[in-house]
This record gives sequence, structure tokens and C-alpha cells, in this order.
Amino acid sequence: MKKSVAALLAGAAMCLAAPLTASAQGDHIITMQGANIRAFIDDVSKVTGRTFLVDPRVRGEVTISSEQGLSPEEVFDVFANVMRVHGYTVIPTPTGEYRITLIQGAAQESPFVTGSGPEGQFATAIITLEHVDAAEAAKLIKPAMHAQGVLTGNPGGRIIVVSDFPENLRKAREIVAAMDVRKAVIEVVRLENLDPAEVEGAIRSLAGSRPPYRIAAVPGTKNLMLEGEPAELERVRKVIVQIDAQGVMQRGPVTIVPLRHSNGENLIGLLNTLLPNYEREGEPAPTVAHEPGSNTIVISATPETQRALEQTIRQIDVRRPQVLVEAIIVEVSDMAARDLGVQFALSGAQGSSVPFIGTNFTGQGRPNLLALTGAVVGSQGTAGDSGGENGTAGRLLSGEQLGELRTQAINSLTGTRGIGIGGVGRQGDVVFGAIVNALESDTDSNVLSTPFVTTLDNVPASFLVGQDIPIRTGSSLGSANQNPFQTFERREVGIKLEVLPQISTDDVIRLEIKQEVSSL
Repeated sequence: MKKSVAALLAGAAMCLAAPLTASAQGDHIITMQGANIRAFIDDVSKVTGRTFLVDPRVRGEVTISSEQGLSPEEVFDVFANVMRVHGYTVIPTPTGEYRITLIQGAAQESPFVTGSGPEGQFATAIITLEHVDAAEAAKLIKPAMHAQGVLTGNPGGRIIVVSDFPENLRKAREIVAAMDVRKAVIEVVRLENLDPAEVEGAIRSLAGSRPPYRIAAVPGTKNLMLEGEPAELERVRKVIVQIDAQGVMQRGPVTIVPLRHSNGENLIGLLNTLLPNYEREGEPAPTVAHEPGSNTIVISATPETQRALEQTIRQIDVRRPQVLVEAIIVEVSDMAARDLGVQFALSGAQGSSVPFIGTNFTGQGRPNLLALTGAVVGSQGTAGDSGGENGTAGRLLSGEQLGELRTQAINSLTGTRGIGIGGVGRQGDVVFGAIVNALESDTDSNVLSTPFVTTLDNVPASFLVGQDIPIRTGSSLGSANQNPFQTFERREVGIKLEVLPQISTDDVIRLEIKQEVSSL
């Protein structure tokens, strides 16, 4: 009895080891129960001829029962769906292999497709909208997506990016096709009393950040344009008509416009030049006045003229940008000292017939060649005092003298300006040294002032460090050559800086600069 049970188990194991069998027609029949998922992947690879890169986290057992024969392509489709059931997905790579990995995080590696993509494989598609906001459409599509699917739609945009399985991509396209239908209409509402820009601002403030309609005032007319669904536009149109009908009673014969940024004295002249354009027969002439204490403009005219002038004032009374100008005024002399030269020294050791020859240009900023040569050769001689020729210099110089030479050499180097290149050494009984130095100095430059001024766009500003002095311009005598008198003119003398900034709409600054340094 035990032998028969063992034989049955062995037969079952053989069946599990070969789950894919080929029929007489060349199709494959899949029948397995509790087979190792990696063995299943190996069998599919042999049947389909595809190469699979398996994630180490892929593990488990699969059970499949098929009564009909499948072609290699159908086997691959079944394989992709089996992987999906177990929480895995098949992702093609650019080199032709297929990666088998977890569905979680597969959206970042899924290939881009223009359609729905192969069955059972994660893919990424872009869906373009015409009329519906992308963020609103994404909220409606999300419930139909896989739990690990990724859906992105920016507020106000017209593109949705979807990463999911093919059937879910098809669902997303069907939902978009059903909802992305233009239902909005355009209406024009003509106002009788109120200014269209004022009504537009009031409606926008009540509608919130994302209203279900759009509103715009038509410049130069009394019209408002509305776009949205008919029911929503009907509600907005009723509100506009109601407040426009009450506009005449709300506006009296005088309008007071407070100014925020402009000076009323400068603005009143411009308004007076515009008043003749608003005069009508049978109506009082419009007038404007400026109240300096509160910096307000008072308009006395018909309601229509009041609205027109008030709108003009609002467009002019805007905050102008400020400019901070920092400058450095430097007096630079063209007399700069430049020095380029070579210093050298040549001498023999004690008892040598080699004569002493050398040049040494001393002065501020130049190295002392004699001190440098003596310090270096003296140090070499000290190191060789145990005997021989090389100890000659060390025996000729005492320790105190050698220390003094070293101090002079160091001070000479630390005070050098510019660039210096040289060398000192000994060859036999000859001691030599040379330095090539280049010195450049400019001690005649002087910083006169570092002014800074703050001004507004198109407003000139000036800076003066000096004084306003009287200058005699002439003298003359009175009648009968009596009572002589002189004439004077006051002038600014010193450091003067004048700037006029001009700022464009894209924040490009153009400066007109006038700089003057004068003295008596």
C-alpha cells in the first residue's frame, strides 16, 4: 500500500513539472495546480521565446486549468493575466526583454502607449481634453482605476496622464468621451447704468477662485460677456440686471475718488484736458477739483461721466516701482608706475679669482638681491661647517651677521609688490643669484564718494556733496557813474550725481546718468 501511494505522488509531481503540453495541432494546453510561479515563468519563456527578468520579490504558487489549445501569443496573454492576479505585472524593456515586478510602483516604469497597450501589462497613456478641466475629470475617473494605478490632472489644464492596465485605460477614455462635451454657451449682457469693469469685479469676488462660468468686460462698451452652462448663466444674468437697475440711485451728482499713489495736483491738469470730451447739450458741464488735505479728486458730472472719469483715475493711480541707485565715484589718475627689471649677482668663494659683479635695485616694493643671496649661501655654509669648501661662507659670517641677513631677506620678500621670480645657488667656487621682478602700482586713485539715491519710475533724483556758492557774474554803475553794484549767480560746486530711471513692463531699467565733480 505504501508503494502505491508513493507511485501516485511521483506521478503527480511529474504532471506539475510539465504543466504546458503541446497538442497535435501545435497548440499548448495549460493545466497545473499549486505549481511554483518561477517554474511557470520558465515554461512560458520556452514556449513564447521571450526573455523574462524576474524581480527577487516574485514568489508563490499558481493554479491554471485549460481545456483548449493556446497559441504562443495566447499563452503569453494568459501568463500576463496570471501575473496580475498574483499582484505582479509584465513590463517590456527597450532592449526586448520583459520585467516581472510588483504592480506597486510599476507606473514609474510603464511604457508610453497611444492606445490601450498589450493585455495584462501596465502602460501609460495621455488623454487630451477639450472642454473639461483636467483635475475635475481625474476625480471622476479615479474610482474606475486599479488600486495601484496613477492618475494625474493639473487644475485648469486639459491633459490627463494615466498609468494602469489596458482595460482601465479604455475605461478612462470612455469616461472622458462621455463627459468632455461642450455644454457652455456665450451670452452678452448690456448694462445701462453701471460700469462693466465694476460689475465684473463684483461678480468675480462673489464667485470664488474656480467659478462654473467666465465673465469679462468688453473694453470701450457697456457690455459684459458670459460663458457657461445655460442654467448657470441665467442665474448670473439676473443678478447683473438687478444691480444695474439700482446703479442710478446709488450714484449721486458728486463722486469722491481717493488717490492711493498719485499726487492730485499733477493729476488734476490731465483731467481738465479731458472734460471737454464729456460735455453734452442740455447737461451741466462736468468739473473736477483736488482736495490737498486728503489727496482726493472730486468729480461733479452726470453718472456716466463720473464712471468714465473714475475709471480713468483708477488706471492712472497705480503704484509705480522704486529704484535704488548705488554708485561709487572714483578719481583715477592715468599716471601709474610700472617696473620690470632683472637683478643679478656673481661672486667667487674665498681665494677664488672670480670677480664680484652684481646689480641691486633697492626701493619700495623691490626684493633685496644681496640680502637674499647672502642669507641662502650663508645657510648652506653653516650646514657644511664640518669641513670642505662649502663651509667657507659659514666661517666668514658670524651667527649674528647671518641672522641679520636672514631678517633683511625676509623683510625684503614680505614688502614686495607685484611678481618676482628668481634663484640663488653655488656652482664650484662661484656663487650666483638672479631675480626677475615686475611691479605695478597705482597710488593716485581716490574714492571721492559712494552715494545712493531712491526714486520712482520716471522721476529724476540728484545727489550733491558740496555747497551752493555765489559767483560774481558782473558789475555795473548806476546813473551818473554812481552807486556801483555787482550781480551774483549761485551755483552748486562739489560732487553731483543726477539719475533718471525708466522701467519697462518686463522690469528692464534704463538709467540716464549725469555725474559732475567741480571745485573752485
